[in-house]
Amino acid sequence: MIEIKSIRHHWPEKAGFTLTRPQGHAHFTFLHFYNSVELTINQHTLITKPHACILFSPGTPQRFYSPQPLLHDWFHCQGNGLDSLLACDTVYHPASFGFITAMVQEIEAEFSDERYQRQVLLDSKIKELLIRIARASNGCTAMSDAANHEEVFRQLRAHVFTHLNEAWPVERMAEFVHLSPSRFFAIYRTLYGKSPTEDLISARIDAAKTALAFSQQTLTDMAETLGYRHFSHFMRQFHARTGETPAAYRKRHRNS
Repeated sequence: MIEIKSIRHHWPEKAGFTLTRPQGHAHFTFLHFYNSVELTINQHTLITKPHACILFSPGTPQRFYSPQPLLHDWFHCQGNGLDSLLACDTVYHPASFGFITAMVQEIEAEFSDERYQRQVLLDSKIKELLIRIARASNGCTAMSDAANHEEVFRQLRAHVFTHLNEAWPVERMAEFVHLSPSRFFAIYRTLYGKSPTEDLISARIDAAKTALAFSQQTLTDMAETLGYRHFSHFMRQFHARTGETPAAYRKRHRNS
């Protein structure tokens, strides 16, 4: 369940206001800017359009600067599944935005009053807000953001696929392109239509198929070369994706 920690709607700041959190915040941070701001995300600085929204994940460095008087809605919260509703550390520019402040105001009013089933209603309203922002953005922001990173992701993918023997957790891949794991995951899925882990497994199984058909490498050595610490893990993943054991696949292709 999502729990609000603090929240304000239509919050004003003077021209020249800068917020800097090098270590990020302990909780998720939602921001909706009425005017354009200079926003830095993982060392990448951009000028947002009016009514841009972002959900920072915990611990992600935060910085924004407003050269003009600022109005914005914001809240801090914690809970599971937030990044499945709205990709974290990604700027959204919803085509319609009139509902945002109204909903944040409703959430703030509910948060400030100890009424029956308060927490259940807060959880529901926050989820609705994030889903409506994602819908209003219609995927355009995510695709635009992905396009800006396409070349560095291509380089990462090529490097990973030529070093399959190494361990590639999502955190390591994200660090390679200087992004938070949640933002990296969202961009990767947008670019390649699958998660980085699924893409890595597919690459390893494809490499195994080639080795089985054309090399004399033992199955144990092959699994190690492809980055599997345990042979049984290699066996399970190969069978799950091909319907055959590695030995049966090799035999069938050698006899064909």
